[in-house]
Amino acid sequence: MNKTKQCIILSAINLYNKRGFTNVLNQDVAKETGISLSNFNYHFPAKKDLILAVCAYLSLELEIRISRDKLFSGNFIGLEITKIFLEFEMDFKFFYLDTFNILNSYPEIKVETVRQVNNAVEMIKNLNFMSIGKGYLKPEPIDNPGLYDHIAHQLWMQSFFWYAQSDFRNLKDNTIIKKGLESSYAIIYPYLTKIGIEKYQEYLINVN
Repeated sequence: MNKTKQCIILSAINLYNKRGFTNVLNQDVAKETGISLSNFNYHFPAKKDLILAVCAYLSLELEIRISRDKLFSGNFIGLEITKIFLEFEMDFKFFYLDTFNILNSYPEIKVETVRQVNNAVEMIKNLNFMSIGKGYLKPEPIDNPGLYDHIAHQLWMQSFFWYAQSDFRNLKDNTIIKKGLESSYAIIYPYLTKIGIEKYQEYLINVN
């Protein structure tokens, strides 16, 4: 990607976050980037071209953050993936505040988002399975097969919609991530072992 395109994308994200996705015009993004509208239109002839590029940038950025944290190696706990998701939502809040409209307006983005959601749920399932092996999570009850699959979906839903409901309730930005982690902990708490509870509580105390 050339430098001008990247600057346009970053400027668009900044404005979307400040004003909301539907309230930003192409000329606003051009002005924010410091280029002429004709130069902007050369790179992105229509708003659809821009939002597709922005969402492609978001997809790549999320994958980078997940791979950078090396979740499946070392002494991890399940809340680490939740923290990545919550921080990501804070940085790209426009998408999570207007998800329904964006996905219904741009089917291509909906397809990619569904793929990401499925990947996220599978990742949570795998982290839960590994937590059982580490002794942090109780084995799944024999009389309730599939329980941890449901828990994985519940943890995903809680994190995906956390920023939107926090904004609706006017929670302060500096408390959103911590409270989101505490909410995820409350979901998983009944299934943690004693050592798992200790590890999760230690993580919550030390989280930045």
